Amino acid sequence: MIGVMMKSVNVYKHDGSENGKVDLPDNIFGIEPSPVALYQVIKAQLANKRQGNAFAKVRGEVKVTKSKPYRQKGTGRARAGSANSPVWVGGGVAFGPRPRTFNEKVNKKVRALGIKSAYSIKASEDNIFVVDDFALTEPKTKNVADVLKALGIAGKKIMFIVADRDEVLLKSARNIPKIQIKMADNADAYNLTNSDVLLFTKASVDRVKDLLNNEK
Repeated sequence: MIGVMMKSVNVYKHDGSENGKVDLPDNIFGIEPSPVALYQVIKAQLANKRQGNAFAKVRGEVKVTKSKPYRQKGTGRARAGSANSPVWVGGGVAFGPRPRTFNEKVNKKVRALGIKSAYSIKASEDNIFVVDDFALTEPKTKNVADVLKALGIAGKKIMFIVADRDEVLLKSARNIPKIQIKMADNADAYNLTNSDVLLFTKASVDRVKDLLNNEK
């Protein structure tokens, strides 16, 4: 884009050797992070995952005898009118949880700002790596593990961002601890910030640019 500054990062081959550079536009990877937008986006994302189906019966819903448990006076015990009282074992719950929705909506531009903030934080920490596009012919964990080892990021919490869904790559990486594979379209603020390293393919960098370049 005209007028947009670029930050260049190395592109690595699968053996860890350098293979040119790729530009990361500052309007996505070099903005001043917005803690407020990042908080709102992550808070909404986590809230929307909650099921909200916790349920406890109130005293009117508990099936117990409606008779007075014992006579009012002369027993030495506290008076009791019904066995469904919240203070009785087996009684109803006072102010217990009821089904509800925790869903929160976030403005489209706020969401984009939150994601850009997450990308920019990782870029400022030099925790963004770019590799040549993967073209695995068969699922093999060693292929992906060797790439991570060559880049010096094996054992870290890695978010591997790809342009399109790749079943072979998913199967190759699923047995490697601390790595998750996300399509660029599905990259979210929580997992971006919760990762130690962001690993891109060249195609996924272009996809991120297409998705966020037009967002203000």
